Amino acid sequence: MAQRILGLILVVLLCAATQPVKSGLTPADWKYELADGVTRREVTYYSDDVACFGVLFLPKNHSAAGKTPGVVLGQGWAGTHYSIEKYGARFAERGLVALVIDYRGWGLSNGFTTLAQPLKNDDDVRFTRTKSDVVVKRTRLVPLKQVEDVRNAISYLQGEPGVDPERIGVWGSSFAGGNSIVVAALDARVKAVSVQVPAIAGKDAPGGAMPLQGRMLEDAIKRARTGQGAEFETGFSTRRKVDVETSQAVAEYRPFRYLKDVGSRPVQFIVAQNEQLFDNREHSYAAAEALTGPKRVIEVPNTTHFEMYIGEAFETSSNAAAEWFLKYL
Repeated sequence: MAQRILGLILVVLLCAATQPVKSGLTPADWKYELADGVTRREVTYYSDDVACFGVLFLPKNHSAAGKTPGVVLGQGWAGTHYSIEKYGARFAERGLVALVIDYRGWGLSNGFTTLAQPLKNDDDVRFTRTKSDVVVKRTRLVPLKQVEDVRNAISYLQGEPGVDPERIGVWGSSFAGGNSIVVAALDARVKAVSVQVPAIAGKDAPGGAMPLQGRMLEDAIKRARTGQGAEFETGFSTRRKVDVETSQAVAEYRPFRYLKDVGSRPVQFIVAQNEQLFDNREHSYAAAEALTGPKRVIEVPNTTHFEMYIGEAFETSSNAAAEWFLKYL
């Protein structure tokens, strides 16, 4: 029985991402115009010493001496900042400071770096500056690494002049909806959450640790003994190579279990009526039932998962999220 349930979990989490599903979106759908007075600035934040890319949107008349609430925004499966900058711009138009980020190894952020040859190690010397060949891995997709990146982006945003460090929210789309729940559960600095078309897996996951066996076990052994396992292709708008490590990391990733640690903080779910990647009842609606604080589920009619980013659905989802943060931050 446990094996059957585990299989269903893997189908929900991986099947849509590993099959050649196309979003139908193009770079033209990501275009936006800054509202009068809103400014955009590219920034660098650091996550586990890796330089990561972000775009900071500041509202009109923003003052370094002020106390404006801020929001960190992250994209979903194999996504980058390009497709969600328009949300950051809209949040700033509505009076929020917004930081749109790329995770490590994605978009314009640096990748995961290792030494090509070992160095002589000495624990008496903390920092060594030297020249060496390195190996840089990109498109590594590990959910808990992304969670770390969001938390480090929160730290960056708290240090931005004019941002109220006590009023920080997180926004995530699709797979990053689950990330946002986990971030809030782990990080008390998050005061409000709004997610759209979110995958919040783990509702019916069996208790305890996931059995590691079969291909995933073989690959885990290979990674530990050689440093690199197998790869597969995934993505929606653009196909990318990721490691089989991703299959294990996602199978073990159960954001639904973190809901209890969100406590009384407000969470909003914006779902597509015609969601085609998973069942909203098993994700957003079930998650809302499990929460104890202020909560709301908005269902955008006649909209699919990827249509949420464009047209009227974008207007509805972006403004609803901005209003949620303005109300609770």
